[in-house]
Amino acid sequence: MHNCTVRFYYVLDRLGLSINNELTSSVKESEVRVRTEAKREAILDTAAQVFMELGYGRTSMSEIAARLGGSKATLYSYFPSKEQLFFEVVQFKVGAEVGPAFQELPSLVQEDPRALLTRLGERLLAAITAPEAIAVRRMVIAEALKSDIGRQFWTHGPQQVLDSVAAYLAGATQAGRLEVKNPPAAAQHVLALFGSEIDWRWTFGVQNTFTRAQLKQAVARAVDVIMAAYGPRRGA
Repeated sequence: MHNCTVRFYYVLDRLGLSINNELTSSVKESEVRVRTEAKREAILDTAAQVFMELGYGRTSMSEIAARLGGSKATLYSYFPSKEQLFFEVVQFKVGAEVGPAFQELPSLVQEDPRALLTRLGERLLAAITAPEAIAVRRMVIAEALKSDIGRQFWTHGPQQVLDSVAAYLAGATQAGRLEVKNPPAAAQHVLALFGSEIDWRWTFGVQNTFTRAQLKQAVARAVDVIMAAYGPRRGA
């Protein structure tokens, strides 16, 4: 009986030790993830500053590492190339604001299209007219004829947005919410209309900041045109 009792408490002790080890390991892994993500964000913040200051072509991984106060080896362990780092900066500074909204768009075909497009347009314009977003787009435009960065930017950003909008328009048409015969072309119309009152102004430096009221009014007028062109024909 004594031996059984000893073995019982021994098992409990080992079990408790195992649980404690697992908890300790889990806590340590969580701490590592937090530190890794914090380091990653610090790299992206610094890289964004360097890209905007020097432009894509003149920016080097060595310069970014020097600004960070670390080694290039550490920088490359997070981002294997300048190109990938640049696209991560774009996603971090711009895409995070609008990416989720467009990704979920095709699943929202049953919502009122006017309200949905208004919400989407306001969110899009708020993101792309932020100073950092304007700086990124100008940088890509300036670099586009010198390298493949423009094509890559298109593939990782605008093309994905267009695909999501086209999928939404096709789904909304099937649901009877809209009448769109050519969703890919209509997606370009929608996005062009959203930016129609602001794009040239920031492109040529005529206006670099926009008030919330200006953006809301621009989106409202754009949605009026979109619904006039693609809204359901009542009584037809």
